Amino acid sequence: MKHNKIMGVCLFLGIMILSVSVAFGQTVMAVGQGSSRQMAIENAKRSAVEQGVGALIDSKTKVANFQVLSDKIYSRASGYISNYNILSEGKTPDGSMYTVTIQADVQTASIKSDLRAIGILMAQIGNPRFIAVYMPETRSSMYRDSRVVRAAEQAINGVFVRKGFVVLDRMFIDDVYNEIEQAGRIDVDMDDLSALALKYKADLLLVYDVHAAKKVGGESKYFGGILVEIALRAVAPATADLIAQKSGDLYVKTMKVGGDYYDNMQAAKAADQLGKAIADALIGDTLAYYERVLHGGTRFDVWFRNFSENETYAIVDVIERMTGFKDKNVRNESPGNFQLDVNYQGKKFDFKRELFSGLKQQGILFDTQQAKGNRFLLFKKGTDNP
Repeated sequence: MKHNKIMGVCLFLGIMILSVSVAFGQTVMAVGQGSSRQMAIENAKRSAVEQGVGALIDSKTKVANFQVLSDKIYSRASGYISNYNILSEGKTPDGSMYTVTIQADVQTASIKSDLRAIGILMAQIGNPRFIAVYMPETRSSMYRDSRVVRAAEQAINGVFVRKGFVVLDRMFIDDVYNEIEQAGRIDVDMDDLSALALKYKADLLLVYDVHAAKKVGGESKYFGGILVEIALRAVAPATADLIAQKSGDLYVKTMKVGGDYYDNMQAAKAADQLGKAIADALIGDTLAYYERVLHGGTRFDVWFRNFSENETYAIVDVIERMTGFKDKNVRNESPGNFQLDVNYQGKKFDFKRELFSGLKQQGILFDTQQAKGNRFLLFKKGTDNP
């Protein structure tokens, strides 16, 4: 009896360990059946890989893309498993089938890369709309209408479109530039650009800068060169958060000829090549951001002003009981004031409805000073407007 209890505890601990591993998508336990031992092992590997896929995409996406997953992922299950151990094996009681239980190390990073390549991750994310805005940062930045900047813009847009993002119509981009220029803005920050991106329903804001220094280096009488530099940032418009940034430069040799046409042509070619390379480098981090949002929830930035300590605790309780609540982080706190980052699984409308309804049920009266994107400022009703 004592031996059985020890075995039971060991089995329980083993299941717990495997469950934790599955959650991290590294080591899973899987069962396979087949008419032969080898077929049962292969089916167990497929089952392990299916669990790895399940950690990356939701069940709805799996069902909608079952045939593609079968052809492109499950059919190569062994390639995603770096190691496996057979935990048990044997024939079924009627002797018609062989059953194998394995513990397998599944390479989810490789699966994720291939899911991206065949477009399934992007389909799950929902093909975000984006806008690319040229924002010169120094006096040496190129003019927006220059051939070099246009080449960089086309290259950046092309990379994101080929990955499944949807670029906003050129008319909207021109409207953004017009709003900036008509307002006579000199120092436009990310909040300003994010607000404009939100106005035109963009899910992603790309901000880039281009430099092209002519005749750099080269002591030759006939040859010189141009150094093209591009900096690119990806920003989440709803919160003005920086998702990722990349930059680089490319030096091209040129002939020293009269006029700027040849130099501009060579610089534009370099900008096209460099823009594609930088966008390719940036897009991986951008996709990873949207995947985190999908699984971990969207971040909402909520400021509360002029509330008592008891009301503060009641507010946090309301947020933690919201159906879409995933996690929170207190960023700033002072007497009567605090700021929360809330990760919420759901749409903005649902977040607002749950938050406002919950506060009213607790008898907490408030006014909304602003609600821009995923950022909210609430202050206690009857107090000074912040």
